[in-house]
Amino acid sequence: MQEETIQCLKIEDVLAERGTYIGPTVGVSMLPMLKNRRDTIVVKAKTERLKRLDVALYKRGEKYVLHRVLQPIEGGYIIRGDNCYEDELVPEDAVLGVLPEFFRKDKHFYCTDEKYIRYAERRLKTYKVRKFFVKIKMFFLNILRKIKRIFVKKKDEEQN
Repeated sequence: MQEETIQCLKIEDVLAERGTYIGPTVGVSMLPMLKNRRDTIVVKAKTERLKRLDVALYKRGEKYVLHRVLQPIEGGYIIRGDNCYEDELVPEDAVLGVLPEFFRKDKHFYCTDEKYIRYAERRLKTYKVRKFFVKIKMFFLNILRKIKRIFVKKKDEEQN
């Protein structure tokens, strides 16, 4: 019997060899646009400098990250996921590709469509308001956790 070796290609290898990577999304940083393990992305190898609103695929350590370009700057980009609340400085050489299209459930979207561009602009414009409400939500969730710990501790003490 002949032994087969299975070799897993890295995304950057697929982009270098074929120019396009098609695969599933993993994570929640690009919600609501892309849902974890449901949607499919089409990434093209980077051939030119990215622009504002482009969605870049880049590497952070050994992890692949797909986030939106907020602003091109000298030597890189300021980038943030649609469902994230902190900006990140990404060097030019860390960017592997750009997202020109994606599939959400059974629908196909191009990142050049007017409707998509309006969505991307709206995500950027509403960032400060969304961040404010997330902070409020986290504040109240922390209070609820503390209250829950108090009641669990009391219950444990009563049982002993």
